[in-house]
Amino acid sequence: MFEIYLILITCFLLPICYLITNNLKYIYNQIETLKNIYNAKNEKQISNKNILYVANTYMNRKKWLDCITMLEFYINQINIDEVKVIAKYYNHIGLCYESTYIYKIAQQYYLKAYNKSPSEKEILKNLANIYKISGNTDNANKINQKLISLNNKDYISKQ
Repeated sequence: MFEIYLILITCFLLPICYLITNNLKYIYNQIETLKNIYNAKNEKQISNKNILYVANTYMNRKKWLDCITMLEFYINQINIDEVKVIAKYYNHIGLCYESTYIYKIAQQYYLKAYNKSPSEKEILKNLANIYKISGNTDNANKINQKLISLNNKDYISKQ
């Protein structure tokens, strides 16, 4: 009887330990990223990967305004040559506005991201989704067709 009790307790505690470990790992990664940002001499030394990581952290914590202001600040700091990075920033800002149900502004930022990087699948998905939400099915279908053609090109190139 005692062995069954131990097995049941172990089965209950293992998933809890797993979840706690994952959360501790997530917090550790956040602290390491913040240390890297803090140790940077100026704003331009912060890597785009770290900025996007912090933006995702803000988005997970539903700190939309913090995410938007941080990304807007870094958009102005980036060289014009880094078009894909700027597109990712615009896409994240669009996600923030979409999450707060401000669809018109989200659509504007998705369009800015699309203009910077028209072949990025994540941007195309978000733009099609915002068109669908706002009832603009014609543009949503056009974007979906472009997304399908990009997927077909990727599939053909992999073969």
